[in-house]
Amino acid sequence: MADTTAPDPKPARKRKAAPPLAPALEIEHEGVPPESANDATGAMPVDTAPRLASLRIERGGIEQATAEQVEVRLGGIGQLEAHDVFVSWGGVGAARADHVAVEFGSVGAALAGELRVSQGSVGVAAAREVNIEQSFVRTLIAQDVRITRPSAVLLLLAARVEGSVRPLLDWRSALAFGAAFGLVSALVSRGRGKGRGKGR
Repeated sequence: MADTTAPDPKPARKRKAAPPLAPALEIEHEGVPPESANDATGAMPVDTAPRLASLRIERGGIEQATAEQVEVRLGGIGQLEAHDVFVSWGGVGAARADHVAVEFGSVGAALAGELRVSQGSVGVAAAREVNIEQSFVRTLIAQDVRITRPSAVLLLLAARVEGSVRPLLDWRSALAFGAAFGLVSALVSRGRGKGRGKGR
């Protein structure tokens, strides 16, 4: 009698699982339920976009963000508005927040209630309270400024300053520099005009 049993099928090859990617963007949001999203694209309508509770960016970047808490590590944000902002080894173009802390990072422009910069740099900042530690600030306008370690400030306008800081330009120097620069520019322009007249 012939054996009618079918041969055992070959075992299926096991596919190697792809290694998990490190998350570059972590978002927690509240307010708008997922079913309110646009059915075609899955995107939230602009007028009902959820308010982010927290946003964390690591080794990545986005153009703009609005959230309660924002943390940037080795990444960047072009423009943001938040309650608390922490930047470490990253950069932010413009930030508006109640509290901004920068460590080994940079911020182009900051408008904050409290600003703390440690071994970082800030282009232009306006804040109520500022703490600077081994950092560079180009223009600083604040009510209370505290410098704990040697730092460089190009232009400083403040009601009270604590610590050893000597701005390269205070408001009097800035006015004098502006007047001198305007005078020199006018003289140079006049000299060029006379030179062109003689050439004719």
